[in-house]
This record gives sequence, structure tokens and C-alpha cells, in this order.
Amino acid sequence: MGAIVQQDVDLAREYRAVGFGDERLRRRLLRVAALVAAEPEASFPAATGNDADLEATYRFLNNERVTADEIMEPHVAQTVRRAGGVERVVVAHDTTELNFGRSARADLGRVGRGKSFGFYGHFALAVAPGAVRSPLGVLGFEIHSRRGRKGRRGHLALQNDSDNESRRWLNLVERSAKALGDRRAIHVMDREADSYRLMAALVAERHRFVIRMAGAKRAVVDAEEQTVGALLDGAVVLAEREVPLSGRGPNPLPSYRKLHPERRARVATLAVSATRVTLIRPVSSSQSPAKQLTLNVVRVVESDPPAGETAVEWRLWTTEPIETAADVLAVVDAYRCRWMIEEYFKALKLGCALESRQLESEHALVNALALFVPVAWRLLMLRTLSRDRGDAPATTVLTAVQLRCLSGALVQLKRPPLPPTPTIADALLGVAGLGGHIKNNGDPGWIVLGRGLDKLLMIELGYRLATEQM
Repeated sequence: MGAIVQQDVDLAREYRAVGFGDERLRRRLLRVAALVAAEPEASFPAATGNDADLEATYRFLNNERVTADEIMEPHVAQTVRRAGGVERVVVAHDTTELNFGRSARADLGRVGRGKSFGFYGHFALAVAPGAVRSPLGVLGFEIHSRRGRKGRRGHLALQNDSDNESRRWLNLVERSAKALGDRRAIHVMDREADSYRLMAALVAERHRFVIRMAGAKRAVVDAEEQTVGALLDGAVVLAEREVPLSGRGPNPLPSYRKLHPERRARVATLAVSATRVTLIRPVSSSQSPAKQLTLNVVRVVESDPPAGETAVEWRLWTTEPIETAADVLAVVDAYRCRWMIEEYFKALKLGCALESRQLESEHALVNALALFVPVAWRLLMLRTLSRDRGDAPATTVLTAVQLRCLSGALVQLKRPPLPPTPTIADALLGVAGLGGHIKNNGDPGWIVLGRGLDKLLMIELGYRLATEQM
């Protein structure tokens, strides 16, 4: 097993260093952050508890001098600090729809097939890869709103459009790289980022990446087969690996059903092969200065899927080496980190109830999003470690004082106390118990885990006040 990344739940430092040039705004942020962290799934009226705090929260989020980047700055700095303590860093990039319902709001764009109001958030989540994948934090996000109809446009018009949504991939890679400094992370993206122009720009700037291929019919220079797919079909298998696959229900959208078919949970044996190709620049990327692009390609395919199940297959563009079995397996491990950002989106939407926020303007909603970014990271970190390294010491995620408070609270609730040397799994079940979780109901969900953790933090606060440890 790989080394576990030391984490903790001191959320205050994810906000503390912020500076708006106005001490009142800084103090207000810390106050609002403390309130929402105490009950991340609660509405603002419920979380604030009184009219004065509620009004102050709304004024803060609507204040034009308050920006999401400023709110995020301390969390990004802490993410970079955590990244400095691991051997390798993967940055998972993805976009999620943030849907605030069908009631019209002042300046929101359209989402949900144009029937609802909201925007799209594109995120970069830093992850420590390996046998123990650990979320390190968010390095940035960008917002894109769809307003009006642009109609059908040709390749040239799309490439020259300064508001083209596809630019978000390169923008956030560059922001993440700037934040990390000398740490050259591996940037991981799904099929939507499969663009010749994007990959050529990443290569030109010497960014490392693993990007899932959308189609294997691209023309190849000086190859009889003429397509990437044909070359991969003939590539030698370099390694095999067994990986657990989660179950997946039917997707209600026909366009997604083909890409993400229904499947049962299982352990799959994956065969990994690789080759090197030189692509011819397509018409859709005619504005790219690179007339040819040489990349490594890794193919991952399930050797013997169960009857009636579609074989898992990934085809991955990468700048990483592919000479040995260890090389190609490292590419596979880097790509598997991408699923963590999907879990992060669940923490943001379910654990923090972001889409239920009743704010009227995009500016206020984006500020609220920035406010919840560290809270969602904390929920993801705790649940991830409880699942992937439940046997590790509980002191990895909770302090000695927090463990003492947790054990005492469990006794008061007539629940079994923590064992003398608790593991992460012991601690997380105890925390979930504070939130009302019943062990027989399976793994705790985002809401109950967040509720229990925040009760623990309130108990810790009372303990420190009583013992003057503030």
C-alpha cells in the first residue's frame, strides 16, 4: 500500500489568509465560513440562525468588491502546500452543470436543455495518486454561462471565438501550473478534452497530460493502417491489472447512455497496451501552428467481461513514457484519479446543497460556490480516506482533542466508544453516528457525514473554550 497523505479537519486555515483590503470583509468571510461549515447542507437562513447574520451573509455574497478568486486564494495556497508533501500530483479537470431551477433569476444563463437557469463550473482538483488516492484540494475553477443562441458555426468561427467554452481546459491547466510552480503535475481529462488544438498547445507549453480519446479514426502519418484505432489493435500487451468497477444504473439521457452503458459492479481484468503515433492536423484545428503532433497512446481493455456486459475500454492520449509495464500502469493510475472529481461534485451538490441556494444573481452564487469549495473538499477527503484506508490510524484525519471529544460524545449518546487505538474507519463511523447514521444502513452518505463532523467540531469548540485552549 502507498503512503497515506496526512490530512486534518482544521477548515479555518482554508479561509484565514484571505485579504480583501478591507478588514471588515475579511472578518465577515470568516464568520460566514464558520456558519456554513457548521451545517453545510442547511439553507442560509437555517445556518445563520438569526436575521442579523443572514442579512450580513447576503450582503457579503452580493458585494461587488468580493470575488470568488479572493475567497479561494487561501484554499489554493493550502492545496499547494499539501501538494508539496507528496511525490506526484495529478490534477483532475472536469465540468459540472449547476442548476438552480426553473425560476428566472437576474443574470443566469440556461442549463438543463435550456429549461432551467444556472451555469457551468469547470474545476481543477489536485490528487495524490497511487494505491491510496487522496484529494489535496481545488486549484481553481472557471464559470461559463450560456446566454442566447449562437447558431451553427464552422470550424474557423469556433476557433476564433474568444468565448468558446473549449478554452476553459487550457485556461485552467495554465492557472493550476502557475499555482503549483515547479511541481509539474499530470493533467487528466475526459473525452470532452480530446482536441488536437488543445493537446498541441499543452505539448508546446510542456504540460504533462492523460486525456481520454473520443474517437480512434484519426489519420496517422506514415502508417499503413492510417488510423490510431488500427494501430492500437495491433499493439503488444505490456501489462495486466485487476480493478474494481462500480455499478452504474441506466442514464436518463440517450446521448449519455451510449457512452456510459448500464453495468453491474465487478472486478475487471484489464489488459494494457501502448504505441506512439504522429497525427495529421485536422481541419477542425486548422488554426493550430502544429501541422503534426506526436503522442503516446495507451489502450486499456477488459479481457473477459461477464456475459451481457459491455467490455470496459479506455484509449488514452499521453505525454508520459510507455516503454515498460510500470510506465503504462502509471498512466492508468493517473487516469483513474479522474473519478475523484466526480465524487467531489457530489460532495458539492449533495453535501453542501449548492443548487438549493436562494441567491438572485450569478455574482452572489459564484461567491457562494467559492465559499463551499473547501467544505466540499473536506467532506470528500474524509469519506475517501475512510473507504480507501480505513485501517490507518484515526490521527491521520482527526486530532487527539477531536478523538477525545468524539469518544465522550458517543458515550453520552449511549453508543459504543472508540477503541483504544481507533482507525479511520472507526472514527468515521463514530462521526457519522453523531449525524444520525445507523451502521446497518451501509456507508454514510454525504449529508449525514457532514452533519456529524460539524457536530464534532462544535463539541471541540466548546471543549477548547472550557479548557482555554483557543
